[in-house]
Amino acid sequence: MEDTIVVEIDIEVPPERVFEAWTDSQQLIAWWGDDAKYHVTSRQDDFRVGGKWRAETENLDGVRHAVWGEYTRMERPLALGFTWQHDWEPGAPTHVLIELTPTATGTHLRITHSGFASAASRDAHRNGWAQVVAWLQRYVSKP
Repeated sequence: MEDTIVVEIDIEVPPERVFEAWTDSQQLIAWWGDDAKYHVTSRQDDFRVGGKWRAETENLDGVRHAVWGEYTRMERPLALGFTWQHDWEPGAPTHVLIELTPTATGTHLRITHSGFASAASRDAHRNGWAQVVAWLQRYVSKP
């Protein structure tokens, strides 16, 4: 089984803007989620390599979940890496790398998420990341 997914999108804002939206806790709370799925209700971050992060979410039915990890790479404004664990599927942490490449019209965003223990988890996360990048694009593209 292939244990890695890659999600890519072009966004018409500079990498600095995308990086800021990802690393400012209040901005991340504002864009991560939507009325049809769930919202982030709290976020704690220690933005440095070795620093911890944690997000709490709530879905439409009031069910709460948590996602957490540790930052493994921080190269403002081009790369952000972190581990990823969540409470709905126990197991070893997986790894996320966000790469932001400047383009003539803005930023090429590439998310690589690796270390999945099952195809079902990998595929669910692929769908999840597709939604996340759409939410991010909508947020940073607002005038």
